[in-house]
Amino acid sequence: MADGKTLHCNLITPDRQVLECEATSVVLAAHDGEIGFLKDRAPLLCKLGVGALRIASGAGDQRFFIDGGFAQMLGNELTILTEFAEASGDIDVAAVAGELREATALGGSDSASRAVKDRAVARARARKRIAG
Repeated sequence: MADGKTLHCNLITPDRQVLECEATSVVLAAHDGEIGFLKDRAPLLCKLGVGALRIASGAGDQRFFIDGGFAQMLGNELTILTEFAEASGDIDVAAVAGELREATALGGSDSASRAVKDRAVARARARKRIAG
């Protein structure tokens, strides 16, 4: 329930609502860096990047890995629509290490292959960092 100091936060993927909560602050990975949200922030629509989503609330802090999408802040309600979201505690560190090795080993000399490799490496590094 809102206490006058919070904003309402929804984290949604194509297949489910991952989280709905009242938050005192939210920081997320935008396409061009991190952006923070507090109560009464001006309306905003932004493109998400690959990286961390940090949510602070009275119930404690939560961290997620997010992979692209969009965020909209409107009237103290933040809606985060992302392709993929994973709680930090659910990230398998050993599997991520393997993904990073595989991503680093990807080849290709054309720009499309390099873009695929760069995205895979960035995704694996971000998940590893978020896992702790």
